Amino acid sequence: MQDRNTVKFAVIGQGHIGKRHAEMVLRNPECELIAVCDIAPKDQLNITHQAPCYPTVDEMLDKHPQIEVVCIATPNGLHEQHALQALDARKHIVIEKPMALTKAGCEKIIFKSLQMSRKIFCVMQNRYSPPSEWAKELVEKGLLGKICMVQINCYWNRDDRYYKK
Repeated sequence: MQDRNTVKFAVIGQGHIGKRHAEMVLRNPECELIAVCDIAPKDQLNITHQAPCYPTVDEMLDKHPQIEVVCIATPNGLHEQHALQALDARKHIVIEKPMALTKAGCEKIIFKSLQMSRKIFCVMQNRYSPPSEWAKELVEKGLLGKICMVQINCYWNRDDRYYKK
């Protein structure tokens, strides 16, 4: 059921993170999942929702002009291309990090969003994690003195499921 008062989303990329974006949209009563896109056929993606799945971004955007926000959860090297496509179609963007692979790519996306009067939100899911908040507090309180350089090593624990196709 489509509701005029819901924010209408599409998700590009139906791997692990793209499916999480779709699930978060589906869980929010103020949001509606209009469509998804992935180069793999829908029957190979293990999708449980009923939103239509398209093989190309252009086809999805052409068939669903009512989409307001596009979530981009594709491989890093495709973020810039997909963001520019969605912005050309006058959609707001939620984009996984990195926004693009280069500073110039990020600047293109930002410039295009300004031209189109559209918003971009780059996902930085760990900014509120306890270690991040603790480090921020140390810096804000000046407990580390004058900071001249920072190096951070972050080790993620990923089980075998993360690396499966």
